[in-house]
Amino acid sequence: MDVRTMRADAVASVTRILDAARRVFQSGDGTGTLDKVAQEAGVGIATLYRHFPNRQSLAAGVYQRLFDQEIEPYLLQVEAGDGSHAELLALAERVVTVSRRERALIASLGDLGGTTAELLRPHIAGFEAFVARGQAAGTLRPELTGADVPQLLAMLAAAGLVLDADEAGRRRYLHLLLDGLRPQLG
Repeated sequence: MDVRTMRADAVASVTRILDAARRVFQSGDGTGTLDKVAQEAGVGIATLYRHFPNRQSLAAGVYQRLFDQEIEPYLLQVEAGDGSHAELLALAERVVTVSRRERALIASLGDLGGTTAELLRPHIAGFEAFVARGQAAGTLRPELTGADVPQLLAMLAAAGLVLDADEAGRRRYLHLLLDGLRPQLG
């Protein structure tokens, strides 16, 4: 949804709908109907459906917004970074943290991995540069490509939902998995 081409009142409606949907999804009580979202947003159900034809598209809109606010800053750090394993680990941790925290939203999203990969895809050029710097520094495997990074992060986001571990345990597992991106020793 491109808000740059929308009228100001439509942008205001979409903003209220997304804010309300986030609150309804966060409540996680199973009563998060689209009618409830429209009521909480102070818009008619027809207005909600005009912008979001179904629950999945609404969840995708909320996830996109969370992604822009909470994951994008980490992406920018990685794209400008030196190709270190620690930078990639911090990004992976952020992606997993958001997906775990937003479980009720993710349940309505449908395809967390596909949606996450799609949101990461515009950053492939930045990932390519990051990977090249890491490979030049000897911190990333030579066969890794920038196009691999969105897929790997999407898999980790989905895996994070089923991983039964506290924060320290999740960090350990992410570290172990991402160690596979380092060059082989010996």
